[in-house]
Amino acid sequence: MPLLHLCCWLLCIFLALAPGAGATPAKFHSEPGPVPALDNYFKESLNTRDGLPHNTINALAQTADGYLWFGTWEGVARYNGREFKIFDRSPETGLPDVGVRTFHVDWQQDLWIAGSRGGLVKVSNGVWHAYPPLGVLINRVLLDSQRRLWIATEGKGLYLQDEAGQRRVWHRADGLPSEQVHSLLEDATGRIWVGTSDGLVFLDPDLQIQQVASAELQRTPVFALLERQHELLVGTERGLFALSDPQAQPLSLLANVPVSSLLPQGPDILWIGTVDRGLFRQARGVTEQLDIRQGLPNNRVLALLLDKENSIWVGTNGGVFRLRDAPFSTFTTEQGLASNFVRTVLSHSDGCLYIGSSGGLNRYCDGELSRLDLSTVSVGQSVLSLAEGPDGSLWAGTYADGLVQLRDDKVVQHFHADNRLPANEVRAVLPLADGSVWVGTALGAVWLTAAGDKLYGREQGLPSPFIMGLYQSSDQRIFIGSGAGVAVLSATGELQRLDLSGFDDADYAFGFAEDKEAGLLWMSTDRGLLAYHLQTDQISMIGRAQGMPFDKLFQLVLDQQGHFWVSSNRGVLRLNRQQALEIVNGQRGWIDIELYGESDGMASAQANGGSAKAATLHHDGSVWIATSMGVSRVQPERLKQFARLTPPIVVEELIVDGESLPLGGTHRLAPGSNRIEFQYAGLGYVMSQRIQYRTLLEGFDSQWVNRGAAISAEYTNLPPGSYRFRVAAAYPGGDWSKNEAIIEFTLLPQLWQRGGFQLLLLGLLAGSLFLAIRWRLSSLRHSELRLRKLVAEQTSELQLLARQDALTGLANRRAFDEALQHEYQRSQRYQTTLCLALLDVDHFKRVNDQLSHAVGDEVLKRVAAVLQQQSRSIDLLARWGGEEFAMLLPDTSLQDAAEVCERLRQKIEKMDLSDLASDLRITISIGLTSNHKLDLSQLLLNADHALYQAKREGRNKLVLADLPQQTAS
Repeated sequence: MPLLHLCCWLLCIFLALAPGAGATPAKFHSEPGPVPALDNYFKESLNTRDGLPHNTINALAQTADGYLWFGTWEGVARYNGREFKIFDRSPETGLPDVGVRTFHVDWQQDLWIAGSRGGLVKVSNGVWHAYPPLGVLINRVLLDSQRRLWIATEGKGLYLQDEAGQRRVWHRADGLPSEQVHSLLEDATGRIWVGTSDGLVFLDPDLQIQQVASAELQRTPVFALLERQHELLVGTERGLFALSDPQAQPLSLLANVPVSSLLPQGPDILWIGTVDRGLFRQARGVTEQLDIRQGLPNNRVLALLLDKENSIWVGTNGGVFRLRDAPFSTFTTEQGLASNFVRTVLSHSDGCLYIGSSGGLNRYCDGELSRLDLSTVSVGQSVLSLAEGPDGSLWAGTYADGLVQLRDDKVVQHFHADNRLPANEVRAVLPLADGSVWVGTALGAVWLTAAGDKLYGREQGLPSPFIMGLYQSSDQRIFIGSGAGVAVLSATGELQRLDLSGFDDADYAFGFAEDKEAGLLWMSTDRGLLAYHLQTDQISMIGRAQGMPFDKLFQLVLDQQGHFWVSSNRGVLRLNRQQALEIVNGQRGWIDIELYGESDGMASAQANGGSAKAATLHHDGSVWIATSMGVSRVQPERLKQFARLTPPIVVEELIVDGESLPLGGTHRLAPGSNRIEFQYAGLGYVMSQRIQYRTLLEGFDSQWVNRGAAISAEYTNLPPGSYRFRVAAAYPGGDWSKNEAIIEFTLLPQLWQRGGFQLLLLGLLAGSLFLAIRWRLSSLRHSELRLRKLVAEQTSELQLLARQDALTGLANRRAFDEALQHEYQRSQRYQTTLCLALLDVDHFKRVNDQLSHAVGDEVLKRVAAVLQQQSRSIDLLARWGGEEFAMLLPDTSLQDAAEVCERLRQKIEKMDLSDLASDLRITISIGLTSNHKLDLSQLLLNADHALYQAKREGRNKLVLADLPQQTAS
């Protein structure tokens, strides 16, 4: 082996074993390289709450049609990007048991499924073919290049099944080290490798079992095999090894780590799943680890998959975990932000980006985050606003310490309530070219000049003294945004209030952005976007009536590709600038919207506003948005990369008059078939909720019909004839799929629609009229019955809405009781631990009595939000009633549940509620119990007793009911 090659592998081993090798890298790269750091991936999880039948994911596969398949102990789940379809033991599947252990997609693109009781099934073109079961758990299957099927079992050795279905078996007496076979591989030479619980062997051309020379690969379980670059990678209980020849000594690539699965990604990247250490990645001499500390649902990795869009899927004992590229990336405290609650961002002429948050001020330069220390002038260092002076200096407005000017990272000026400012809360700063500075505070706007200061408040004509935005337009006017509207100061010093009452009573003005080419100043308000014509002083509106999905918008940014990016509490909107101008000019009535949120890479869809600027365009063309969970970045140019992907399209169901029909072949529909529905799916997983569809029914439609994101097309009262249904899919801005999904069908005519029968009708007109009327009445009655059924279904859907608490958005008591019953039964069935916590907001009545019920409601909503953010994906939260909350922690030991609850208690205790009341502090008391030897009623009673014990002992405490002598506080 070349010396350089050896050195690279030794470096991998050193990094894997070194302390901290599993830590998440702290550096973001402004220019993403070909091998991004693990924390640059967008991470998401799916589990039983999302529709999986079981959280243990034993197998993963993607078939040629684009579907993703998940194998669990409760059946097979097929995923289309939006929902799962479950296949279990049934005549359709032929499975003898629901437990699925392994998948294998062979070179013919057929899917093999095997597992409990020796069940063996092949899925080919959507049809399930079952083979005689072996009566023992199957761990792996492999169809080799000679069409021979190899079957690895848990206790009955190695089977070989030929095309005729004849089987041969190898046992220990035949040289197999163990009856337990874990892994199979056919290498490039056609040699079959077999990993057992007692070492690695291979079969020679005569199908005789041969041992490898290395003692390292003997007498150890071999769980995973992979051939890469003329080497055999062997994952064992002792680590990962590379073997160049059966008689050679292996090279250790990852020592003392039990390896369960291997996945290559190109020539330079290897993903390594482990039995209990999470996920490793080796790339170009660097080894990184990702485990439950970085969001992996469980450290036991059972399966790995690289899909056709380069997403990494990880099957664990806690659900499936996904690493993928996303339009947005987010910086949080994990990467070095002072705080996750970001209020303002500024792109500076020095090429850096400055980020102000509730914890301080950060600078992002050359891919590195650093922190600027304001402790000498700001105790809390909570930054609300940022601006750049004409001299390049940095101005930072704070929440409680006034305004700071920095030059070369040093404070050169500090203005506060005792020094020229009316208040210390500064939400907007506007330095002017003449050296003067406008400062927007909670008690008015002040203009600081060398000749003196001038204060503008309600007495001087401002709609409100609470200032949130300041902007100097290209015609030198100063626009002042407040909590009650907008005022404009002319170059001559005249202050005029803009009348916004005719625009849905717009009140709050959060931000300004000028489109100089169009001569417009865009104002983000609590009723949508307002376009102020700088030449005519006219105002136009783009609000709900024009297609905006909600009212309150914070900051507009115009990117370099001709789109607006607008931040809001419910995500980031992307609008077409040309469409917006056409609406303003009266040439268009509706604007197309793209809404981005958590599924697109944002840690939180809740952007922040009320301070300037809440979003900005950086010099590299990226758009940065301040959010409640870090600062999010999107590179609009990169959206083309996602648009270039074309999702495969499939028709999933053909429904005729409520009855589902098989999809294969040409369908002959019975005369009178009235309602024909096609349900389809674009099998893309990068932006699955944003896939667009178009359909064409040849024989009926004259051109393609754009369906937007709708996933079904319905036709009624089609005339008899032959039809061809075509559907295509695309990501926004991308090409339509070339391989359309096509369904052909013929709608047979009624007897009276046939030519011969129509001739007969000429002689039997009277009778025919009677029959036609009678048929029509019958058809109407059937339609009425169908409509009644539809109304009943819709009524049922409305009843489902009653399961959510209207104030907090959490599950309500009814939904929680059902979930508790289900989880308790499941824990009893599988002998797992279920923990229940009851949480109560301490002294909540004082909040209602002293501060108002409105403040109390806001407190409950924020408590609920913190609980949601800090709890795990498998936990279920609900509002139990009043100020009480309940939380279910399935598959969780009492100790782990106590750690979760204690973290929640501490997070609630540290909540910043100063915007509601300056001295408001909220704590919670928690009673925690588990289902150990308890029935359901005792479980609730124990948790309730523990809660009251926590209150008796002084509140702000966690009490464990099952261990009454232990408390945490």
